[in-house]
Amino acid sequence: MEGTWGAVVIWTRTDFVMSAEKNLKNCIQMLTPRLRTCSECSDIPTLIEQIDCKLAKLSEVMYNNVIFMFDNPIPAGAIIDLLTYKRILQFKYVNPKYAATFTIEMIASKVNLLKYK
Repeated sequence: MEGTWGAVVIWTRTDFVMSAEKNLKNCIQMLTPRLRTCSECSDIPTLIEQIDCKLAKLSEVMYNNVIFMFDNPIPAGAIIDLLTYKRILQFKYVNPKYAATFTIEMIASKVNLLKYK
């Protein structure tokens, strides 16, 4: 009788541990950000439009800070980076060999990260 009881306890414990590990892996995957590749997002005019949209939103926040004396934080580093990527994309649109080590997909991933900063 003792041998059977021990086997049931071991089976129940391993089943519980395995389901807990599975739940933990699912939670980790849910918390890990994933950037999906999208074919429309990696062309230069769309990226420039997205950068312009984000810069317009940030400039609206800056305007409201000045006019209404709000104290909303402004990510200056993100603005500088967005302007830099916009300049690179404009040069790359005219001359595809400009900054050949950086692909459009690499720049698109950086722009997508900066959009939510």
